[in-house]
Amino acid sequence: MKKIYLAGAILATTISFGQQTLPFTDAFNYPAGNLHDTAPWEALGFPNAGGDHILLDGSKVIFAGIGTDAQIKVTPQSSGTVFYKFSLKVVSMAGVTQANGGYLAGFATNAITHGGTLWTKRVDDNTFKFGIETATATGVDTTWDTADYSTGTTYTVVVAYTFGTGTSDDITSLWVNPTGADEASPLLTDYHTGTDLAYIESFFLRQDSVQETPSVEIDNVKVSNSFTEVLANTKFNAIAGLKIFPNPVTDGKLFISSDTGTTKTIAIYNALGKQVLNTTIENGYVNTSNLSTGVYMVKITEEGKTATRKLVIK
Repeated sequence: MKKIYLAGAILATTISFGQQTLPFTDAFNYPAGNLHDTAPWEALGFPNAGGDHILLDGSKVIFAGIGTDAQIKVTPQSSGTVFYKFSLKVVSMAGVTQANGGYLAGFATNAITHGGTLWTKRVDDNTFKFGIETATATGVDTTWDTADYSTGTTYTVVVAYTFGTGTSDDITSLWVNPTGADEASPLLTDYHTGTDLAYIESFFLRQDSVQETPSVEIDNVKVSNSFTEVLANTKFNAIAGLKIFPNPVTDGKLFISSDTGTTKTIAIYNALGKQVLNTTIENGYVNTSNLSTGVYMVKITEEGKTATRKLVIK
């Protein structure tokens, strides 16, 4: 791992968007931009000074090489099993020369303590291997699949981190294109003998270095405590019949409705990523009269589904 974080990163000098309850899903239906600048995501550590970031294109994220890592904070987990799933396409392994590979995603306790990490390693420009590791390391202890995988192909990847009862017995497991019947038979299992994670605070996507991180596309992230739920064929970020109006808001009333009419949690973030409003409604309006003129991000959560919209206050 070539990237080094300053100790001050752990002191949370970056803006925090608050913790997400599980299950969390995201299909990245945001305006084009930088993922770490888009609520509820935030930078893991300090943003890369070179400006190479994980990018949003309106339907997925794309990244390669070294740059800013992005995380989603979750309610801290310290027991049982926590899963993450996403769709992954490795576009190219060209230029990825690190023999030990590099990791693209995982769970974090803080900016420098990672676990349950998903690794890739170049075979040639068009072929790679998957690996997993239970705790932060250099890659020499990674457990690798013997099979080769093809660039340009989209794979559904599931990784699980299971807390043990001792001090060095946590386990990480990997499934590729699993079905609901596969929970008891993961493709890979990494039995860890080093320092376990004390707890999981976030899920992150990582850009390590040009030698370790290939060109990738990632979509449909889900984080959950259940294998069945993490595989559930739920339409991501889809709240049926969701309507948000007017936009821009000029009279202090933002109306939000959906087909179900059930309770919705509404969180509004300003351009700096600070949460400025949090409330619950059914089908009704949010009072925005205390918000200053400007651009905001609105996160709506209903029955475990989440949608995010850009909002303008005039």
